[in-house]
Amino acid sequence: MICELCGRNVPRLKKVIIEGVILNVCDECAKFGKEIKGNEIPKDVKYLPPEVVRERLERKRRKRKDYLEEEEVLIDDYSRVIREARERMGLTQDELAKKILEKKTVISKIERGEMRPDEKLIKKLEKALNIKLKEKVSPLYRKEEEKKSGALTLGDLIKGAL
Repeated sequence: MICELCGRNVPRLKKVIIEGVILNVCDECAKFGKEIKGNEIPKDVKYLPPEVVRERLERKRRKRKDYLEEEEVLIDDYSRVIREARERMGLTQDELAKKILEKKTVISKIERGEMRPDEKLIKKLEKALNIKLKEKVSPLYRKEEEKKSGALTLGDLIKGAL
């Protein structure tokens, strides 16, 4: 059975009221709400039909699957790599810009680290300078980066409310 709050697969669930909504949750998530004994459902509670819950859980499962796959991301020192490759080829910023049909100011900002190139521009730079600007990262690396970014989760909100 799958917890409707955290998405974990657990052997048994408890029916709990969390923020006015009835959810079937694992023991760990049950502490965030008030457990319902038997079939007593207070009148001020919203009940989510099972199909709505199933749809939300399926969306969460799809996201989790995507999250576990390796992903290619722009390397941290892209600005230095681009500048050094351009200099190694003996090109000025203006010459490189003309070669890849971009403005000189775009190249300048990228080399100063003031602008992150989009996917199309990354491909043009990689081809023109014969370099790799993307690297594969594991899901663990991305999770650490998200922690650094301070991204707020539903769990953080619930824990903060109690």
